[in-house]
Amino acid sequence: MDTITYELLNEWQDRYTSTNKGSWTQKMIPSVRQRYHLPLDLDHYTTQFLTGHGDFKAKLYGFKLVNDPICACDRKPETVNHVLRFCPRTASARRKLKLTMREEGEAWPPENGAFLKSRRTFQALKSFAREALTNRIDR
Repeated sequence: MDTITYELLNEWQDRYTSTNKGSWTQKMIPSVRQRYHLPLDLDHYTTQFLTGHGDFKAKLYGFKLVNDPICACDRKPETVNHVLRFCPRTASARRKLKLTMREEGEAWPPENGAFLKSRRTFQALKSFAREALTNRIDR
């Protein structure tokens, strides 16, 4: 890596970690440098899980796009964390995701950056995201 790229990534990381915005994204992608060097095939669904911005009722409620932030499955706020870790609707997809994470030596709940540790953990998140956001019975 050349000096200019190295310095730019350092500055980017400093700005990224010094803001109080994007806390979910920082959990999912804690290192700018790591993300920069990973050739990830992002899609609409996975991006929503990496950023927390998307078809989650709590997020939509904040923009006044839905009447309440509550998950239809268990009456808790439907956040990205809820859908990923707790929602009964995504239990089947979550079992597959957890199995892959365990096989890759990752803990559950996942540590910060765990989904970017290998191509396989990222693909597992990608599959989970697609299933979670397309298998909707409440919309």
